[in-house]
Amino acid sequence: MHRRQLLAAAALLPLPALAQPAWPSRPVRMVSSAPPAGASDILTRTVAAQLQEQTGQPFVVENRPGAGGVVGSDFVAKSAPDGHTWITTNVGPQAIFRQLRRDLPYDTRTDFKHVTLLATLPLVLIVGKDQPFRNLAEYLAAAKAKPGEMNFGSGGNGTLHHLTGELVNRTAGVQITHVPYRGAQAAANDVIGGRIEGMWDSLPSAAPHIRNGVVRAIAVSTDRRSAAFPDVPTLKEQGVDVATINWFGLAGPGRVPDEIVQAMYVQLRRALQSEPVKARFATIGVDPGGEPPDVTQRFVLSEIDRWSEVVRQVGVTLD
Repeated sequence: MHRRQLLAAAALLPLPALAQPAWPSRPVRMVSSAPPAGASDILTRTVAAQLQEQTGQPFVVENRPGAGGVVGSDFVAKSAPDGHTWITTNVGPQAIFRQLRRDLPYDTRTDFKHVTLLATLPLVLIVGKDQPFRNLAEYLAAAKAKPGEMNFGSGGNGTLHHLTGELVNRTAGVQITHVPYRGAQAAANDVIGGRIEGMWDSLPSAAPHIRNGVVRAIAVSTDRRSAAFPDVPTLKEQGVDVATINWFGLAGPGRVPDEIVQAMYVQLRRALQSEPVKARFATIGVDPGGEPPDVTQRFVLSEIDRWSEVVRQVGVTLD
């Protein structure tokens, strides 16, 4: 089923009337596998604040960055399955790395239970304000004029941001060199400082820099423009037939009881439908999720197959 149809169907579903366990019974740890100010961190903190208000229990955000999200994911996969440790995860550590990393310390098919998608969002290509490119055509023309000399940054090797850049290279026939960073903010600092020409970033973390005028947004990766930045055209509008979309979901260890997953889903769906969360998500250019756990679990498993094929096509390795 198409992603938008899933969202529409989920919005019509009544909240389950099942008896729920006495959860949460103590503070809940919400792990972000990215450094502060990244998209994962922003979404996690937004949702955690609302969950805390709803439940009366502290929802404590803990940043555990590293290896493109693998460090935090592994920590949660091995945590006690009592419903008090969760992670905001995404396509990289859940789907892409299954193909890229033979030493992945967890099994993405069995070591997590997915509650729901928190949000879907575009990636955005940003360049420094002093760079000469005003649009994608000028950016690609400069890359063709000096193959391999221009750089694009990302929050890490094998991330969706990295693969999106490689897909653009392959489709547009250019050679822009990837420079991995330990998180999006570090890469953004080098774009702002003019040390690299541009980067692919998630819209929530790039939005403040775009609005402050220290970077210029020249393309979004999705097949439609972002409502938050309607003046930024898509890759396809500018002649490059590439479309990718980032997603973030909440997951717990694979052995979390189903009744606790359901209890968390009830609270999360309520949070995603709340006015504070909807307003914040609209500001940073993301669409809220809310699909039931079984639908979300199937979606994540389908993403593993999809991105395994993309990795093979693009030929990205972590060697």
